[in-house]
Amino acid sequence: MILALMLVEGCMRMRKLGNGHSVMFFAPSDVDRSIRTITSKSESDAIRTMDILQWAMAETCAEIERRASLWAQQGVDHALRYDSWSNFCDHGEISLNELAEAWRQPDAKTLEELYAPASPRDLSVISIPNIRQRCLELGVLSLLNPNLDEEQEREVVHEVECERQVERLPKATPALHQVTRAIVRFVQGAFNSLPHPAFQRAFSPEVVCSIHLEDIPAWSQSLYVTSDFCRVILDRKGSEYLRPVNWILSRDSPSGPTFLILSPFEVNQLLLEIRTSKFVRLHIYTPRTHKTSRPCDDLLLHSIPTVPPDWTAPAFLVDQLNLFAGQLYLRDYSTYIRVCRFLCVYAKDLEDGGSFEVQSDGFIQPAHRPLRALRACSFQRSPLPFLRDLIGLRRMSMKFSLTHMGKILDGRLLREEDFFN
Repeated sequence: MILALMLVEGCMRMRKLGNGHSVMFFAPSDVDRSIRTITSKSESDAIRTMDILQWAMAETCAEIERRASLWAQQGVDHALRYDSWSNFCDHGEISLNELAEAWRQPDAKTLEELYAPASPRDLSVISIPNIRQRCLELGVLSLLNPNLDEEQEREVVHEVECERQVERLPKATPALHQVTRAIVRFVQGAFNSLPHPAFQRAFSPEVVCSIHLEDIPAWSQSLYVTSDFCRVILDRKGSEYLRPVNWILSRDSPSGPTFLILSPFEVNQLLLEIRTSKFVRLHIYTPRTHKTSRPCDDLLLHSIPTVPPDWTAPAFLVDQLNLFAGQLYLRDYSTYIRVCRFLCVYAKDLEDGGSFEVQSDGFIQPAHRPLRALRACSFQRSPLPFLRDLIGLRRMSMKFSLTHMGKILDGRLLREEDFFN
């Protein structure tokens, strides 16, 4: 209906068609079929402007016939209300209750009253002569039941709406930063005794709560964190508050190198001391959490002061630093084998070690380990659940199952092709 009226109105307003002006019609396939049906044209016949105008006029007339019943019913209702209002105001022939009764319509109707089949009604049912005459002029000889176009509201039982309320961690008070005297002496080279109350082993219950106590000796005794790095909040020990690992202080000694993880505040306060120190070096570090990122776990990206050309970070200490920091991608396949041997996890290098029992997560119990997987201080229980929780906290519960560490923790094997970018 709207499209037909727009076509007629647009054609009436156009001037000088063919003399500088032209009109083009676009319509969907259903309109095309309707035009061909009305004009009795086949699919191969071309549709011309007169065909479109004929279709628009036919649709307009059909719409008038369809809506005549509604128009007539509205006219009858208006006439009845107008007569009632006139009788009430001018002559006082009806009371207020009778006026209200004439104006009101039923609030609800039964299904039979709304949708019962009814035959078309004759124009004689219309008591208003003007309305009946207008219907005859429009060529409307019978009226359809107007109730078919009425809609009935249905009262429904309101359902209980459930709104999820996420229970978040209560607000925590941040701890005040503090640079202890022990770390100043460590930078100056006057402090050699470790461990110390100001320093904690990275893999210890004071730093990570879910570690197995019987497996603490299996972790390196040369990887430490400062008390300021561990202390993030006050009045509560929570492993959910973990500071990212970005600053490593290395110190060489006859017994082997020592790594000390610092907080950003400590680095800022001790930077001048570190620059002039002859005993320690400050390294910038970040765990590799994206496959396209270049690894910087060799601690050569930037150091203060500059490391000697022949200096290399010990591999066993770097591997544990990566595990503590939540690194997701390993440097190469040899690093993967080394990490598996440290964690007592099955890998392809043990294929020729004979038959032995392997747990579902890949961990090999001490009694079943082949000779190649034996070492002095090793894990008695699987460290994989602990590492899964630790890396999950580091990654803020983001999924990492498709990464190198995710596959190791899920008991899946890696191939050399997995380390090619």
